[in-house]
Amino acid sequence: MAASGLNASTYDREGRSHIAALADYAMHLMEQMKYINEHSFNNFQMKIGLNMGPVVAGVIGARKPQYDIWGNTVNVSSRMDSTGVPDRIQVTTDLYQVLAAKGYV
Repeated sequence: MAASGLNASTYDREGRSHIAALADYAMHLMEQMKYINEHSFNNFQMKIGLNMGPVVAGVIGARKPQYDIWGNTVNVSSRMDSTGVPDRIQVTTDLYQVLAAKGYV
């Protein structure tokens, strides 16, 4: 799981560059998976789901603390990942509109 724009220094309300950064990251992950498969003679597959919206974040666990995020935004992304097509990045309509306005295909 990855998130972008979680705090004031990385959240870009006007230009939404944090959303473009997350989309770029997802595309680089896909490219890296192709490279790994070509050079290791494997056929690993990855599915990615991208969504945008509010989340709640915090540290959980007393013995092994972990930072995590929750909320409907995360749940929808997770469902898109689990039901998505291998080797594809699935996005919500809202995210598509932001990325299309930035020239993403």
